[in-house]
Amino acid sequence: PENGHLDILFIAKTPALISVEAGHYFQGKQGTMFWNRLSDYNILKVPYGDFADNHLLDNNYGITDIVKVPRNYGNEPSDDEYRQGLNRIIGTIKKYNPKVIVFVYKAVLDKIINLNFGIKNKSNYGFNPQLDRHFNSKVFVFPMPGTPCKSDEAIKAMNELKKILKKWNPQFTT
Repeated sequence: PENGHLDILFIAKTPALISVEAGHYFQGKQGTMFWNRLSDYNILKVPYGDFADNHLLDNNYGITDIVKVPRNYGNEPSDDEYRQGLNRIIGTIKKYNPKVIVFVYKAVLDKIINLNFGIKNKSNYGFNPQLDRHFNSKVFVFPMPGTPCKSDEAIKAMNELKKILKKWNPQFTT
């Protein structure tokens, strides 16, 4: 971003092979659900036919993966890869100072807080204020469709994210 700061930094697990082939984030079935949920809550508006990740910086959002090695679904990164990835992520957080860090997958945040901070408690979908001090940003777990997140929990979490974005940016439309 030109101003050096991000409103949101999305952190995913690892690139999917289909996404690498397409040259764009989240091109698989679950990825499409991610973009759709952002669109449903007007958090990211994308003109029909465009790739959603092409519009992230226009909204002052960024995206990265904890591990940069592409993998097929179900091929999980090792603990060492998570630790190495966190070092890079912390550098990215310091550089871009995001207001909110959105972990796309709850399991990624749970793995990071366990391995790197010794926190055994699991995170929650939505905001996790108990974790903000570890990342120097608000920490949010995305209620990804297809996960154990209940529908009412997902709606509440997404409305909270939308509300805070509107608070920071009066131009944000709901």
